[in-house]
Amino acid sequence: MNQDFNFCDNAPANFAFCFCADCATADTCMRGLSARDLTPSRTTMLTVNPLLVDRSGGTSCHYYCKAEKQRVAYGFKRALAKVPSGEVCHVRAKICSLVCRRDYYYLLKGEKPMYPAMQRKVGAILVSHGLTAPVEFDRYDWLYEW
Repeated sequence: MNQDFNFCDNAPANFAFCFCADCATADTCMRGLSARDLTPSRTTMLTVNPLLVDRSGGTSCHYYCKAEKQRVAYGFKRALAKVPSGEVCHVRAKICSLVCRRDYYYLLKGEKPMYPAMQRKVGAILVSHGLTAPVEFDRYDWLYEW
């Protein structure tokens, strides 16, 4: 696991930490790694009830959250430019049915990440309106999905 990355500092406010250090998979679970990296800068946090944790870990634990980076995409302006002009309004409407109109523009401009599930949905919409698969987004990065 990347020792330079502090899970506690990067965890969102609504992410629950797990303090069961004796769990078999605590070193690969984002909840356990967030608890391990706890710093005084984090004044409050959510925690998983230790009485409900399956200490054998992995998929047998309901709260296990694998610490694995995912390839996220940013922006689809270039892909949208390839859609026939008469279809753009239909593409926008279909994507807005997935997210609000404000988020549509954040996703379009690359100001919000698109995790793999959203990439598949947006890609399918673009393909159904004339693009060839696979759809290439404007840029990519690797991030943890909290």
